[in-house]
Order: sequence, then C-alpha cells, then structure tokens
Amino acid sequence: MGAAPTQPDRPFNLRPSRRPTLVRVLLALLLGGGMLVVLNAPVWFFMHASASRWQDDREVVVSVAEDTRCRVGPPPGEPTTCTGAWSGGDGDVSNRYGGPPPVPGERVEAREVGDDLALTGYHPVLLGWALVAPYLAVVGAGGAAVAVAGLRVLDPRWWSLRTDLPSA
Repeated sequence: MGAAPTQPDRPFNLRPSRRPTLVRVLLALLLGGGMLVVLNAPVWFFMHASASRWQDDREVVVSVAEDTRCRVGPPPGEPTTCTGAWSGGDGDVSNRYGGPPPVPGERVEAREVGDDLALTGYHPVLLGWALVAPYLAVVGAGGAAVAVAGLRVLDPRWWSLRTDLPSA
C-alpha cells in the first residue's frame, strides 16, 4: 500500500496526469485564453484606433454636398458612408458604429477619427469593447501561454508528440 504504480508499460502520452484537477483547470484556462484572443484580436486591429481617436473628442461639422452619392453597407447593420468636407480636412463621413446617417445636402455633427474619416456616433458597448480589446487579447494570450507551460509540466500527454503510440 504505497505509491501508485508508475505504469512503465504505457507510452508517456497515454499515462494518466499527475494532477487531474489542475490539468482540467489549465485546459479551461487554455480554452478561455484562446477565445479571448479570437474574439478580441479582430476588434483590436479594426476598431481600436478609431475608438481611441473618438475619445480624443475632435468634433467637426461635416458638410455633405448635394450631388454626393452615398454608399450603404457592408454589414453589420446598414451603415451609410458619404464623402464630405469639414474644417481642416475632407474625406468619408460614416455612421458605421452608430449615430445618425449622413444625408446628401445636409450638415452632420461628427468626430474626426482619421486623416480622411469622420464618424457620426459610436455605440457605447462597441466603444467600450474596442477600447479594452487589446488588453483582453494580451491577457488571453498570456493565460493560454501559462496554461500550455503548466500542461507541459503536469500532464504526460503534453510531453511529447504522439509518435510513440503502439502500432496495431
């Protein structure tokens, strides 16, 4: 009645884990970290810059010419994008993240978020998500790296490749 047998007849990757509960927690951490990266990396790359510039509060009044053709789309939603001019610049004005749509022949309040882009609004949930997405993605990547390191130490199934399986 001593220690449990080490099962030397089994390949390393088929031996049971030394700490099964901790391995389950690390697998959940790995899955959660991966999900954080997958969900937040695109938001970071595509929305974070405009969201942080939105916070700079560079308000402008955009004039949309009468003969301007506006384009609608792409999804999600049906954002309207028109060409407009404002003091200090010109370019596209859009309601892609919320706010009133620009209308040809009218003026619309917006915030300049780039050299040639002004947005008429930002939905609060999208704004918050876009601002914290880089941090969530980095936390997810760090959590996944810690989980993989822990699994490599604690679980024999992560020690080697599965090339030492017995052949049939």
